[in-house]
Amino acid sequence: MRTENLITVNDFCVYHNVEYTFVDYLADAGLVKVVTVNKTQSIPLEEIQKLERLVRLHNELEINEPGLATINNLLQKLEDMEQEMSVLRSKLRLYER
Repeated sequence: MRTENLITVNDFCVYHNVEYTFVDYLADAGLVKVVTVNKTQSIPLEEIQKLERLVRLHNELEINEPGLATINNLLQKLEDMEQEMSVLRSKLRLYER
């Protein structure tokens, strides 16, 4: 993986004023992907938006880590259902013609 597509966990934590252990918990719970490059833990750019959403939920709504796991699971199910509905709508349009 190219390092220009990564942000170190330390930089992310400093910028967002969160504890390193918070990101470590989210990674251990499988909520975000963290990779190790040259003995430095980093976050792929495609994971930043998801991680920032979890940080906002934690900071602004004071949701604890297990609650974040539940919310993330529900949001993922919702996204999957929306994609499935889109596919079904496309199939339905074929039959309507």
